[in-house]
Amino acid sequence: MYSVGELRKRTNISVRTLHYYDELGLLKPSRVTEAGYRYYSKEDVLKLQQITALKKLGFPLSRIKDILNAEDALPAEIRWKKAIRGQIGTIREEMERLRRLERLLFHTLYSIEITGDFRTDDIFSFIQAMQPEKEPSNDESREQFFNEHFTPEEIEVIDGLPTFDTDDPKADEWVKLLRDIRDHMHEPPQSPVAQRLAKRVMDCAEAFFGGNTEVMEKYWELIRPSPGDAPVVYGLDYKLMAYIDQIVEWYEKERGKERDEQDDRRRS
Repeated sequence: MYSVGELRKRTNISVRTLHYYDELGLLKPSRVTEAGYRYYSKEDVLKLQQITALKKLGFPLSRIKDILNAEDALPAEIRWKKAIRGQIGTIREEMERLRRLERLLFHTLYSIEITGDFRTDDIFSFIQAMQPEKEPSNDESREQFFNEHFTPEEIEVIDGLPTFDTDDPKADEWVKLLRDIRDHMHEPPQSPVAQRLAKRVMDCAEAFFGGNTEVMEKYWELIRPSPGDAPVVYGLDYKLMAYIDQIVEWYEKERGKERDEQDDRRRS
């Protein structure tokens, strides 16, 4: 048995709070001496653990009381297991909700990084995810897109592409590049600035696709939106992709000329 003072020391829950739980009928001590000293049993400690966990997850005390009363009729072992499993399930749901919020925040962060502004759609999505209803995940649509258009071998290649819902260094590098390209779309494709951007694009493509140009080109064409349509992949709208095509085409043409000149010199 544990006195109020011992329980306070072991749990950091104040005596005042324990007395309040007693007054509410939420957690009554198993024994009260004639002098008024309260003592708590092992089962009382388990109930306190349940109260603390449910309260931390946002349940009001009235609801917690209903939950505990519904379980009181069960045998002790079954009640403990049921309570712990219930808490595990609730915690997992909360973890998933927080993961969804994290993904949405990363989306918003990358959106600001790419465009220099925030989209109200991102804010609306975040507000919706704060509500009890579950926000649909993009993971299934992404996986479905891959399975519909790529072979298992090709999926292995593109599986390492940047994701915009985690703290991915590759995504950070890519969105900064997209921002730089967007800021310089007024530059002619053959300009030194545009050609430095083209080289960065090709370096990223080499790293992301492991040098597999066939899969890279297939992926690039599949994600190209029609004029006026929303981007298929975050940040890659029709105009930006068209400009990237122009600067990369010029870059590849100049690299081809350099290779031809090197071959001519070797032969001569």
